[in-house]
Amino acid sequence: MKRFFNIYLLLIVLFFFTGCAGVREFLGDIADKIAEINSEKAPEGTKVLPASYYLEKALEYEKNDELQTALFYMQIAGTLNPDSTKIPEKIASLKSTIDHKARKHFTTGVECYEKRKFKDAQRQFLTTLRYAPGHKEALDYLKNRLHPKEYLNYKVKEKDTLKDISKKFYKDPSKDFLIAYFNNLKTGEEPVSGTILELPMLESEFTRPTIDIRIELIKAENFLKEKRYREVLDIAGKILEYDRLNKKASDLKNVSCYQIGMELSRQEKYPEAIEMFKKVTPEYQGVEEAIQQAINKELFKAKNLLKQKQYEQVFAVTKKILDYDKSNKAAQDLINTAFCQQAKHLTIRKNYTEALNVLNRADPQYDCVKKTISDVYKAKKKQAEVHYLNGVKHFLNEELQSAIKEWEKALALNPEHKKAKKNINNARSLLEKLEKVK
Repeated sequence: MKRFFNIYLLLIVLFFFTGCAGVREFLGDIADKIAEINSEKAPEGTKVLPASYYLEKALEYEKNDELQTALFYMQIAGTLNPDSTKIPEKIASLKSTIDHKARKHFTTGVECYEKRKFKDAQRQFLTTLRYAPGHKEALDYLKNRLHPKEYLNYKVKEKDTLKDISKKFYKDPSKDFLIAYFNNLKTGEEPVSGTILELPMLESEFTRPTIDIRIELIKAENFLKEKRYREVLDIAGKILEYDRLNKKASDLKNVSCYQIGMELSRQEKYPEAIEMFKKVTPEYQGVEEAIQQAINKELFKAKNLLKQKQYEQVFAVTKKILDYDKSNKAAQDLINTAFCQQAKHLTIRKNYTEALNVLNRADPQYDCVKKTISDVYKAKKKQAEVHYLNGVKHFLNEELQSAIKEWEKALALNPEHKKAKKNINNARSLLEKLEKVK
């Protein structure tokens, strides 16, 4: 029992040492492990992590100069193995190295600042904070003497916490102390919704994220058993950002995307389902068939919309299919048929220009498109002739202005109508003569 008390005591100490960096991430896992040890009955598929695992991780992070994370793992290893004499020595050595590097970079930063090498000074102070996040003097220099010229403005959203914002922008929730310091927030104080925060732009070395792939994979596998596919996808994506060749993460991504796509298909959200299926490796069993089924459902929907003369919706549905599969013949036929039918209806309503605009969006190689374009031009000429004859009637009735208007309409529909053009000129000439007589 004393052993487990020590673990919780360690977590409390780490809270003050790191600002809860990493503690929240591991708290749930460690609590589960303690419960498993107490009951001597671990849930199926879950393994208790030994001290050697944390010791190994600590050494890996130390090798990569991630000393704060290395110290965190080393302290857990020491608590799980209290009889070890080497681990306390290693912890003391890590603390000494952290203190030495922090002091060295801070001193160098002060020297650069006094020489007015401000960019170099900023880099040194940020590196100091990487080793010692709570270094007050380095923070003071950064905020009050070297306020970053480059920073982002962020409007706080409802339920945002500093750790959420830090995780989003710096890929590390433990950098929340820096946001608080630059925005005059007290310890433990969360920003109010709608507040504008200044987020300083940091060096890439300072913002480099850490991730425990093994623990994340265990989490993802447990979520998978519970069919919480969205959470599986989030974790797999995070791992692949860090290690794009991780096969287990790729497998988890495939299965979660496939299952989410199947659920969207059951909800008849076929475009969204296709988008999700597209994220799955093509070799994944069943995905090609699932995509085809979703496409067939969308094609059936488009055919019904066409019967209802809902042309714009037909265009929207078939376009999504063609975005995925440009060579889909059924979708091509549907969209061009819809263009032709819409153009015909516009032609009947004498909206010739709009009908031609619609046909310009179609594939000119389709027979129905060629024929409909020809029919529109024929209808235009026929209507031009109607206006021409109406103009003649007005002219015979000595209604010269009305005659000119009708002939102008005829000319607009058929610019090559020679008689209309000639008659307009004659009528205007006659009007001028009549005006002179008056």
